[in-house]
Amino acid sequence: MLIEHIREWFIRANQTSQQSRLQPSDLERIDDMFRVLAQSDSAVKPSLYWEELNKMNLAQLNENGFENFKRTIALNYFTWARILPWDSQIVFLCAHLEIDAVFRALGHALHFCRGKYFSNVIQSFSYGFLTFLLWEYILHGEHSQELLALREPKLGSPPLVIPRDGMSVSQDLGNSILEYESFKRGLPAGGQGTVLELGGGYGRNAFVILKMNPRLQYVSVDIPPALWVAERYLSHLFPERRVFHYRDFRRFEEIAESYASADLIFLLSSQLAALPPGSIDLIINISSLHEMRKDQIDYYFQEFDRVLKPGGHVYIKEWKKAKVLFEKITITESDYPSPRDWTKVLSRTAQVQKRFFETLYKKAQK
Repeated sequence: MLIEHIREWFIRANQTSQQSRLQPSDLERIDDMFRVLAQSDSAVKPSLYWEELNKMNLAQLNENGFENFKRTIALNYFTWARILPWDSQIVFLCAHLEIDAVFRALGHALHFCRGKYFSNVIQSFSYGFLTFLLWEYILHGEHSQELLALREPKLGSPPLVIPRDGMSVSQDLGNSILEYESFKRGLPAGGQGTVLELGGGYGRNAFVILKMNPRLQYVSVDIPPALWVAERYLSHLFPERRVFHYRDFRRFEEIAESYASADLIFLLSSQLAALPPGSIDLIINISSLHEMRKDQIDYYFQEFDRVLKPGGHVYIKEWKKAKVLFEKITITESDYPSPRDWTKVLSRTAQVQKRFFETLYKKAQK
């Protein structure tokens, strides 16, 4: 199925829907993103898996609206709400926590089921138990008080947990804190510079990074509808930041002045190629490259190498082995290229998600 077919499906769905929670202006903006992406090279279009997933994301947005996205489309990104008791995350966390912490998480999870975040009780317990375990693990670790003081924004109606009095957090925030600890050494010195995230979903990592580094410029590169959600979400959370809203353009020179003066920038995947060489300090990709074809992975690494500054860093966190649905291919850790002048300053099994690996590269100084 081609991206053009998703756009056609999206248009038909909205023409026949009588109860869309999105405004006409929102629908037009999302459709414009699909229109521009449909005209792009195949390397930057969604894989077949993401084309199917986008249908579900769009349907959920239509039915539940932006105001509830953390209970709907966010569960299709890196939020775990349907896992079995012997899942590797549960096993790891139980093995690394004291027995009283495990029982405390169990009790919290049973209480969490009384909430109305999910209609399915099993899903509620699954999300709650994993999330409370995760936060027990985080709170027993060595993290700065500034990181632990972060709270999950209520925009998007997130499924919140209260691991300690006064805390209102989520599974997404917990995972972002662990990931931040892994790539923070790659952040530009002095807290000033540019971070680019490819496939950042609604912006869970952007929230943590910008809270911890308020002077950074942040570039979100994604496909619709995720780009539309992230733009609306982050613009609302950081109203004092200057925003370069997504727009269609042909040459970087058309937007250079607006781009340079913006704090938050939102681009389609097809627009990454327009960015100037050597302009990015840190590039992040979490749990989306493994859902692409090998030619797409190679393309993005070539672009990463081109836009990355000498001495800059790239952080990826992906499945060690992933079957790309509908493509009949398998991507493994060895399929990720390592450009000639990059070195791995961190390469290990990811924390908690033991079926993932995480790597932090550094580009050589010239």
